[in-house]
Amino acid sequence: MIKTLNPESTITFLDMAWEGLTRGRVYIRVSKDTTQARQFVGLCTGQPGSSFLNTRLNRVLKKGGKEECVFGGNYNFNDIVYGLYTGVGRVSFKSHSEKSGEFCISTNSGYEYKYAYIGQVESGLEVLKAAVQLRDITQVTVVDCGVVVPL
Repeated sequence: MIKTLNPESTITFLDMAWEGLTRGRVYIRVSKDTTQARQFVGLCTGQPGSSFLNTRLNRVLKKGGKEECVFGGNYNFNDIVYGLYTGVGRVSFKSHSEKSGEFCISTNSGYEYKYAYIGQVESGLEVLKAAVQLRDITQVTVVDCGVVVPL
């Protein structure tokens, strides 16, 4: 089924939870057909054997500022890289291996990344903005993830 998706317009989702409750779904339109974009979609579906399921958000950068962004999905590494483009709701992804990587989502407009730009949050940014207000962002877990299959 994954092979039938258009890699330049696939919509993925991440269901976020904290304090034992699912707080909402973040829809991300993947808009690039790149290795990183295909890997991100694969980690949303679990196709490579690994997935974002049960991973946590692991960091907020520039909390409260115009450069605020969240990082998550990475269960093998915790390194962070900076640098190249800006925009609220921008989604980027850094591959660590074929089965591992980390996503970054801007919650405000001014942060620049060296991660590969792969898409844009379509809806659910308010879920991430609420998560950012928590004292400990690492309590936020991806409790479900996947792709929206067009009918």
